[in-house]
Parts: sequence; structure tokens; C-alpha cells
Amino acid sequence: MTDKEIIDLFFSRSESAIAETGAKYGKLCRKISYNILMNEEDMEECINSAYQKLWENIPPKNPESLCGYLCRIVRNLAINIRRKAAVHEDNCYEELSEVLSCDNNVERAYDSKQTGEYINAFMSEQKKQNRLVFTARYYFGMSVKEIASGYNMSENAVKSRLKRMRNELRIFLSERGVEV
Repeated sequence: MTDKEIIDLFFSRSESAIAETGAKYGKLCRKISYNILMNEEDMEECINSAYQKLWENIPPKNPESLCGYLCRIVRNLAINIRRKAAVHEDNCYEELSEVLSCDNNVERAYDSKQTGEYINAFMSEQKKQNRLVFTARYYFGMSVKEIASGYNMSENAVKSRLKRMRNELRIFLSERGVEV
């Protein structure tokens, strides 16, 4: 089923919208939330809350990308659940704090509209492999080991690539007036 067909199910308030969303994107949502939460029970809570948010927000919202919209909801919910549980932030967010600093809240800085636009501009200038590695680490919360395995790279190569990109991003943002 296409994203448009699933969104149409939400607009018609059909309960099958949730089932179709789960069938198409459930595995991806579980991966994102588990990478952040590292806990099966919290992961399930996150996924259920994400589907509830979709139900509440579509309509009136009509996202261009159901996948992107859902992934963002899952990611933000997982971060909030983790924060409420008073668990330390994932190492990948600590890495990004070298580049983004906004009241010690890396997620808020990363999600701010202007900074997001700058990051998108920076990413558009990167080679495809760099974009994939960066996104896997800092959006999907994948471990260095998972990225290395998924992209046929050594862990050291992944770490080096990420470090180099963080340094380049820091300079890129600094040149545009973003506090780093």
C-alpha cells in the first residue's frame, strides 16, 4: 500500500490506517526507538504513542512523506521517554554536542528550523556515503558497529568519517552564525 493510500485511510478515519502503517513501517519504527531507548518495553510504548499521535494529527496534517513524518514522531517520543526515565543521553547525541550547543539540549538545537536548514544544506554538499553514515548515526541512532556492518566499512573508518563530518559541520555552522 502506498503512503498516499495510508494517509487517505487516516483521513477517512479507518482503523486499518494504523495496521497498514505498522505493516509498512513497524520494523523501521522499532529500530529507531530501540536504538535510542535500548529497552523493549519502552520501545513498545514509544511505537504505540507514535501511532496514537499519527491518528490525532492526520487529519488535519497531510504529510508529504508519511515515513519521514512517522520517523520524526518516533524519534522525538523516544528521546522524551529516555529523558523522563533519567537515562543518560545516547553517545551519538554527546558526539553531536561537540557541534551543536543550545542550553545543553542537543535535540532541541538539532530540531530548530534554522539550524535544520543549515544542516540540510551541509548534507546536500556531502557525498552519498557520508550522508548515509551521518544519518544512520545521528538520526536513526545506529551504533558505529551497525553502520560499519551495514555499509561494509571498518569501525575505525566510520568513526573517522563521523569525526571529520562533525568538524566540517561545526565550521559550516559557525560560518553561518550558529553558536557552536
